[in-house]
Amino acid sequence: MKHLMNLLFGGKRRPKLPALEAKTERLIATVRESKLTYCGRPKLENLARAARAVVADGVAGDFLEAGVALGGSAIVLAHLKELGRPLYLYDVFGMIPPPGTLDGQDAHERYAVIASGQSQGIRGDQYYGYVEDLQEVVSRNLTTYGFPPEQSGIHLIPGAFEQTLQPVAPVALAHIDCDWYESVRVCIERIVPNLSAGGVIGFDDYSSYSGCSRAVDELLQSRSDLEILYRDRSIALRRKV
Repeated sequence: MKHLMNLLFGGKRRPKLPALEAKTERLIATVRESKLTYCGRPKLENLARAARAVVADGVAGDFLEAGVALGGSAIVLAHLKELGRPLYLYDVFGMIPPPGTLDGQDAHERYAVIASGQSQGIRGDQYYGYVEDLQEVVSRNLTTYGFPPEQSGIHLIPGAFEQTLQPVAPVALAHIDCDWYESVRVCIERIVPNLSAGGVIGFDDYSSYSGCSRAVDELLQSRSDLEILYRDRSIALRRKV
């Protein structure tokens, strides 16, 4: 796995990720300028590098994302995957469910703002959870960037993860962006058993919400076949070969 060689970093082994092509850098910049993603540029660049490595190394399996928002990170993944590789996008495509008892005060305070109807969107836009027909909006955004779902192997799957997220095929790359402990835990339980050797599962909210970091830390403590691919606000884990 030439793109995932390890280098010493802070006493731990840090995998080396490939550089991005200029067109990918431009797409990331454009998606952010168009206010289609809450992910910062470093997060998107790390995710893109992981996806590029998975493709270059021939890791078998589907791409998937749990927590789609307006579709910005999905556009980046669609750009990097091969046409024949499916990309599954899971979301309630509406108001996110509330956090649970295993989430911290940070999550409950954030959700109170969302539920009040006062949450702000990206740079003054409407918060995506208040957008009507969000699934159709995401589909249009993908099409605008050259990835019409039906022609691009992209599947939008609405509903709560507990009911919808049941992958049966191998998973090469998964991007988890669903904030709360229980949602992240469901993703872990459903995806990790299907993660291919060399496959990557990334967690956008690792440094943003305590429930997410708790679920990921529990995963790392329970599995010896996973290694940290990168940790830079978001975190991604790679299944060892």
